[in-house]
Order: sequence, then structure tokens, then C-alpha cells
Amino acid sequence: MNRARRHSEGTQAGGFTLLEVVFVLGMIAVLVTWLTLTISTVETEQRLREASGDIESLARRARNIAVRQQRAYQLTISKGSISIAPQYMLEDRVEEDAFDFEDEPTPREDFENMTDSEATDPEVTYEIRRWRSDEWQLIEGEKRVVVTLDPVGLVEPISIRCSKGKSWLIQELHPLTASVRDEEMSIEDE
Repeated sequence: MNRARRHSEGTQAGGFTLLEVVFVLGMIAVLVTWLTLTISTVETEQRLREASGDIESLARRARNIAVRQQRAYQLTISKGSISIAPQYMLEDRVEEDAFDFEDEPTPREDFENMTDSEATDPEVTYEIRRWRSDEWQLIEGEKRVVVTLDPVGLVEPISIRCSKGKSWLIQELHPLTASVRDEEMSIEDE
């Protein structure tokens, strides 16, 4: 009898009960799920930041070129791309202090036409809200939004909303520097 008791005590001390194994496996499952959701959330945030960062980067570049060349540039946002190019004027301006109006306008220094283009992320939805408007313009199909960047700053402050699923990032561009002035973000689990 004493031997049977020692044998059963030895068996209990050396192994795990079914309850302990189920508990440990449950904890591992919870940790793996949490880790997967965290990685997914970080990836979504990174994609949204890259999408809005591309727009801000090109807007700032167009602004800097416009100031340097003293002529307006345009930022064009469409379904597949974001691009910058100079805004062409139909006629040259005459300087205000010219006395003889029959003279031809003073030719402006020719600059190289600086253009650039970035492909947009196909999984991200882009929307633009113009100044003094509550409506978001969805960029889809052939629709595009053109923002003119004057040599003295943006013509109008705009807000850009990039969204992926239920997650979104809104950035408002500053009217003089074309950099981000204000930002809001909501990242939801997919």
C-alpha cells in the first residue's frame, strides 16, 4: 500500500494535468492573435503614412520649384498617380513699371520644366477636401484633383484623407509651406 501511494505521487509530480496544458495553449493562442493584430495595425499605419507622405513630398517639391522659378506649378492627384508639372501661362506678363506699352514684354528667364510622378498605392483610397468645404472628393476612375502652387504659397489649404479599410489618416497641408499643418488618424483592426 505504501508502495502504491509513492508510485501515484511520483506520477503526479512529474507530469502536467490536462487543465494546465489547455491553459498554456490558450495563452499562446491569445498572444499569437494579439501579435498578428499588432503587426497588421502597424502595417496599415505605415501604408497610410507612406501614401500621404508621397503627396506632401511632391507638394513641397513643387512649392520649392515654384518659388525658385517664380512661376506656378500644379500638383495633380489621380487614381493611379500623383504628379507635379509647371502651370503654363498663355501670355507673358508686362512689368508694371514699364512706360512704353508698345515694347515687347521683357522675356523671362527660361527654366527647365521640372516634372515628377509617383504611383499611388492601389489598396489606399484617396480623398481631397478643399478649403471652406465639408465634402470629400473621392479620387476614382478618371477623376483627378489639381492644386496650383503659387510662388508665394498654396492657392488654397487642402486636406488629404488616405484610407484603407476602416483605418484613415487625414493631413491638412499648410497654405504657405505645403507641409503638414494638422493630422488626425484612426487605425481599426481589420
